[in-house]
Amino acid sequence: MYLSKNVQYGIAGALAVYIVFFTRPAPAPIVNLLSNPLAQLAVLGAIVYVGATVSLLVALVAAVAVVLSIPAREFMHNKKETMDTKDAVKSALDMPAVTKALEVVDKKVDEKRSNGEPTPAADAIEMKTEAKGSEKFTLSAAPF
Repeated sequence: MYLSKNVQYGIAGALAVYIVFFTRPAPAPIVNLLSNPLAQLAVLGAIVYVGATVSLLVALVAAVAVVLSIPAREFMHNKKETMDTKDAVKSALDMPAVTKALEVVDKKVDEKRSNGEPTPAADAIEMKTEAKGSEKFTLSAAPF
């Protein structure tokens, strides 16, 4: 089966409009259809068939539309075992090594403030390297 270029561009344009305006969130009937893994397989198989026989452009844009319409898979069986992000950060900061390192940094910052020295921003701290000549490196310097 052959589609003219104008028809291919029209279908690809319609699919692009769907992607831009209707995939966040996708329409409920499409999400319900694509919630079944066998339906996903059938739709992706149809897209491969369209790409092989009709139009690669239409198949590519349709594949993007289908992938953006597939509902997210989250397999949480026991929600009590999972931690919130705040709990994870809190537990990470409660570790002895991290706590000690934060205390050392706070102590150094307090010493600099008490001496009247300005404290540099974290992204502009110079790295101490054994560079030859007048080269100085920073953590987030632009390469140009």
